[in-house]
Amino acid sequence: MDDMLGTLRAVLAERSRDLPDDDFRLRSLWSVDYRSQPTDYERFMVYSFVLAQTVRQGCCYADFGTVRIGEASDGLIGKDARLVRGSTREEDIAILDAAFGALPRTPAEVLTIDGPPEEKALARARTVVGETMRLLNRSPGRKVAQIGVMGNLIHHLQREDVDLTASDFDPHLIENGILGVPVYSGDESARLVAESDVALVCGETLASHTLEELVETAAEHNTRLVVFAVTGCHFAQEYCGTFGIDTVMAEPQPQYLFQGPSTLEIYRKDALGRTPRRRL
Repeated sequence: MDDMLGTLRAVLAERSRDLPDDDFRLRSLWSVDYRSQPTDYERFMVYSFVLAQTVRQGCCYADFGTVRIGEASDGLIGKDARLVRGSTREEDIAILDAAFGALPRTPAEVLTIDGPPEEKALARARTVVGETMRLLNRSPGRKVAQIGVMGNLIHHLQREDVDLTASDFDPHLIENGILGVPVYSGDESARLVAESDVALVCGETLASHTLEELVETAAEHNTRLVVFAVTGCHFAQEYCGTFGIDTVMAEPQPQYLFQGPSTLEIYRKDALGRTPRRRL
């Protein structure tokens, strides 16, 4: 597979050709450090993320404290997000994601979730696992690999009739597991995908340079693939149409951690181009 970001840039250049240039003007950049545990099922989350803004916000998560938007990025503001590059891979992904946010898109389904963060965290997890089970019920086996561990996803998967494995790069999770589920090193992710019927993958694998390998492994071993994308959420349609991922659930900003309603967009490879169904 060609470099995924390079392919996305080529798609962006083609699809944006007849759209107003001002829609792609980079208006703002943020870097955010945070600590949170929205539910008892979730790990204690210590992360950073980059936000980039055109007419919508693009996002990329990172290890805590590894991304900073400083004066070196000042020269990017006001420039065309299709053309500029960030100083880090995470900044680069957020800017590209914001540029994709200016493109028209046609999700198969749009959901609105509301309430405090803990309620929204569980609601989005139920939705992601529901999409995973939709694919699993079409598969011959019951093996699910959860790549890039999220405790709320594990919790809801444990309520289903599945044979569950998980992987992550967090040393604490590798040593201790989560909710009674052993967690393999992220270096084992491709093997787990190859051995599963459906793999549920977090979008942050794009930033860790592992998503391409997982997509290739899934195609080689006939594993159905679900991606849950906060990082690179606006790539979802191309993930399905260009890279052949079966289902992507995208969560644009403002994400569930903030007050007020949040939107979830579901893209399915077998439903591209259809009129989206809105579920509130």
